[in-house]
Amino acid sequence: MKKALTIPTWTLVGIGLVLNVVSALMTNFYIDDATRQANSLIQQQANNDKLITLIWQQVETVERKREHVLGLMANRDLMNKPLAPEIMEQVISDLNYWIKNGVPILSLDGIPSLMVELNQVQVEQRDKINHLYVENLNLIDLYSDEMKYISRLRNLALFLQVIGLGLVLSRDLSRR
Repeated sequence: MKKALTIPTWTLVGIGLVLNVVSALMTNFYIDDATRQANSLIQQQANNDKLITLIWQQVETVERKREHVLGLMANRDLMNKPLAPEIMEQVISDLNYWIKNGVPILSLDGIPSLMVELNQVQVEQRDKINHLYVENLNLIDLYSDEMKYISRLRNLALFLQVIGLGLVLSRDLSRR
């Protein structure tokens, strides 16, 4: 006759308890940490979105400055009067914020080079927006991968918990 292999009930209960503890530790350390990392990715993406909005407003502001200068220069020529020095100084001061080399004076001869400088400012701002947009796409991919990892860990923790509970309940079943 073959002898049946019997495992002591306390061994099964002990293994079940260990599996439940491992499941709890996984949830506490690994899953919570991975969730924090995923949340930081979402926060970085939201910060990038805000920055994109702000930079886009700067692009539009530069466009308004361009329109303002062109309007002032056109009015000056129509009226055959020079701009008031205070207005000229304020416009130049506003433009110097955006243009690296500065604007010494507003004149019709300097308009083409001024427009090139303003275009360059807008191109640089748009490049920043493009960079942040691509970074956000990468963050979305990283977040998706992180969520898959979290899902796998949760499934594993749940599996360990169920098996552990089954082994703990085997004690009650062995009495019958």
